[in-house]
Amino acid sequence: MDFGHFGEFWQQVARDRFDAQGAMTVEALLERALNRWRTCAVCTLLQERNFDLASRWQYGLSRNPAGQAEFVAGQTWCNAHAWLFNEMIAPRDLGRLHRRLQALLQARADEMLHHETARARGGGTAQILRELIGDRRCPLCDDRAALEALLLGALARGLTSGSLRSVFAKSSGCCLPHVAGLLRAIGDEDTTRFVLEAVVAQSSRLAQELETYETETESRRRRYGAAAAAPVRAMICWAGLRGMVSADPQREDVSRIHG
Repeated sequence: MDFGHFGEFWQQVARDRFDAQGAMTVEALLERALNRWRTCAVCTLLQERNFDLASRWQYGLSRNPAGQAEFVAGQTWCNAHAWLFNEMIAPRDLGRLHRRLQALLQARADEMLHHETARARGGGTAQILRELIGDRRCPLCDDRAALEALLLGALARGLTSGSLRSVFAKSSGCCLPHVAGLLRAIGDEDTTRFVLEAVVAQSSRLAQELETYETETESRRRRYGAAAAAPVRAMICWAGLRGMVSADPQREDVSRIHG
């Protein structure tokens, strides 16, 4: 699988979502995404990539012995991608993969049981899980994190240079987790102020749509118009699209709060 390489993906998005032929720069894709989509552009591009890559990977894991061996040796599914695969892959193919994974689990747990039970005590949860399943990574998570960083970096550059400011100000912007990542990627005060001003304006527009939604819900007209999906878009704004944020930034402080 071509994890972490996005050239073909840019062309696919340009063709399928924007009716554009040939290669487009990341900045040009972001400009069109901000101009057309009403939810976080970063999340939506990550979702496009996630589904396409998962679809192709599950086909490879079903048909390619080399890919199966690579997966069994050192790859895994995170919680979110495990259930995505459960919906995509044929049960028989999934069962075959899990037979091999269960054999490895039995061997590692048996070794810990008879030789080093201390490895199952005292460490952090991630460390104990690593002892049970090995040093594994979810390549879909790694791919998502790489694409997320690339998109946020390109958006930060476009806002700093000014090339994306107009379309960003008029758009629905990004979800709050990606706003935080964007602000982290920006290095100057002027652009930081611009992004925060845009967030205030975007939030105000969304709040007005939520008021419209409330009014129409209580009325007999129920003519929601553009406000029809306002509650869902508000949730996406607050938390991001499901499974499309690499990490929960609040977890950075959990150990200090409870330590």
